Amino acid sequence: MPTSPKQNKSFCEAVKRFNIWVGAVRSGKTYSSIERFIYDLKNGPPGDAMIIGVNRTSIQRNILTHLYRRLGFPCPTEKAQMSRLYGRDVWFVGAPDVSAVATIQGSTLALAYVDEATNLPEPFWRMLESRLSVPGAKLLATCNPEGPAHWLKKDFIDNKNIDIAYWNFNLDDNPSLDDKFKEQLKASYSGMWYNRYILGEWALAHGAIYDCYDKDNEYENPFPTPNYYIVGVDYGTTNATAAVLCAVTPNKWPQIRVEAEYYYDSAKKGRSKTDQELVRDIKDFIGHKNVSAIYVDPAAASLKIAMRQAELPVLDANNDVLLGIKICSKFIGGKNIVIQKGCNVLRECLQSYAWDSKAADRGEDKPIKKNDHICDALRYAVCSAFPQGEFNHPDENISYDQYRRKIFEDDSWGPLNSAIGGYI
Repeated sequence: MPTSPKQNKSFCEAVKRFNIWVGAVRSGKTYSSIERFIYDLKNGPPGDAMIIGVNRTSIQRNILTHLYRRLGFPCPTEKAQMSRLYGRDVWFVGAPDVSAVATIQGSTLALAYVDEATNLPEPFWRMLESRLSVPGAKLLATCNPEGPAHWLKKDFIDNKNIDIAYWNFNLDDNPSLDDKFKEQLKASYSGMWYNRYILGEWALAHGAIYDCYDKDNEYENPFPTPNYYIVGVDYGTTNATAAVLCAVTPNKWPQIRVEAEYYYDSAKKGRSKTDQELVRDIKDFIGHKNVSAIYVDPAAASLKIAMRQAELPVLDANNDVLLGIKICSKFIGGKNIVIQKGCNVLRECLQSYAWDSKAADRGEDKPIKKNDHICDALRYAVCSAFPQGEFNHPDENISYDQYRRKIFEDDSWGPLNSAIGGYI
């Protein structure tokens, strides 16, 4: 596999106590960091090692599959909590929240590898630092950049008093990507997301959230019958209750089509509806469509009970706000979410949905909580059904990128190819 000068440079320079690869998606930072991790497993000071991620699943997907393929060893199962490599114990630890601090207390480490470092709780990172107590101990970490006030940037990367090496990667630093794929990936992001995930910059969250939304995200004439439907519901008592009906066709662009919206604003109407009334409205809203799942805010306990009593296919929505916004932004930017022009509330709210500038000054990415209910409903549906920001495909023997190109080259798509570019 060809390597870039920056990958080679970071491999050679990763001799500090903290070594951090930051940059764009698919920029080659993981490849060079894993190569250095293997080198340090073989040649570093004796002692335990630890591989850390947001959760055990992400460790398996992002690190272990690549690490063990590179080593030529069978990959541990997703249930494995440790392995043994080059004479040392290697522990796998997920750190989804602050409670994970307790899982590494008492550890003594010679080497640690951290995936998605910006998504880890700061107290966990601080505890991990104290666990690297073997003389010559080292930490290797990779991440995508967040806001410039993020604790990792402000307190570690910019701290002149820390023994740290830091490299910033952008998309063009990965020599293994062909130009066509890079152009497709660049077209999938805009605004803040483009600055962070393509240019690899620590960009401030400001302005419109879905600044990539335009007329190509709207449609008027009906499409052929989809494979199935999903629904997202945001529940409100004093606030509005909103729902979106999304038609999904996995093998044709645009793959997500919002066909209809439901919006009941109790403040404007002068009264709140009961859960039973809302369930009747949602049943009428869905009609006889082939709905595979209705994703509802996990906190809406009473509404979920009423919907299940009505035998509706209710599931708890994935309520990770930033992940949901990122996935929706990717699909909207790729013109893979299109909205029926009659959905006036959704179209208006998506275009006015904005970042909270005061939160950005504190280093937080938060949307302004105003007229966001139907945006939340769309986020619930999309992020819950496609949590990786990708569609499942039937041929597991080829990569997702290959599958995307395979479909894109299918002439049966007609004029849609040139109209929306075929990007996810």
